[in-house]
Amino acid sequence: MVKRVLAIFIIVQAVAVSASLAADRTSFGLGLGALYNGLGVNIAFTDSEDLKFVAVGCTEFSHSSRDGTDVTCGVGVGWIMSDILTKKNDKHAIGLHFGLNYDTWDNDFEPVLSIPYVFFFKGIDSRGLNIGAAPLVAWESGSAEFGLFLQIGYQSPAPPDQSSLTLPAR
Repeated sequence: MVKRVLAIFIIVQAVAVSASLAADRTSFGLGLGALYNGLGVNIAFTDSEDLKFVAVGCTEFSHSSRDGTDVTCGVGVGWIMSDILTKKNDKHAIGLHFGLNYDTWDNDFEPVLSIPYVFFFKGIDSRGLNIGAAPLVAWESGSAEFGLFLQIGYQSPAPPDQSSLTLPAR
């Protein structure tokens, strides 16, 4: 019951974050780590100091001829900030990620909480590669498990709105 309430809470939060941040700059990402809820994609809202994201990804894939296939996928939300460490820094960011994954083997939801550190090679609000790590705690089958998300990905800001651009007069 608690896991279903958490699932509904995550979905409502993701929609609320998406709607309230429409004025921020949109970015899309692809990669592995907390920003992508495992191996996955994200849509993010950025400014010069932070990145708020909603991600869809998979954290576990396994297959054997004896046991069949097990896939654990889900949704995650998070917020990372570059001005926590120093005020004039847009490459180093630290934040919080919460994911809710569904494990097909156990037929159960598994919450995940992590604290990602991410290094953006060109800055948090610029197109480019990022790397990092995130210690995490995951609740699987009623017990807590500790681990580490390794981070490698690519974020690409959406192009500017073409309707706001004006052509020079001839």
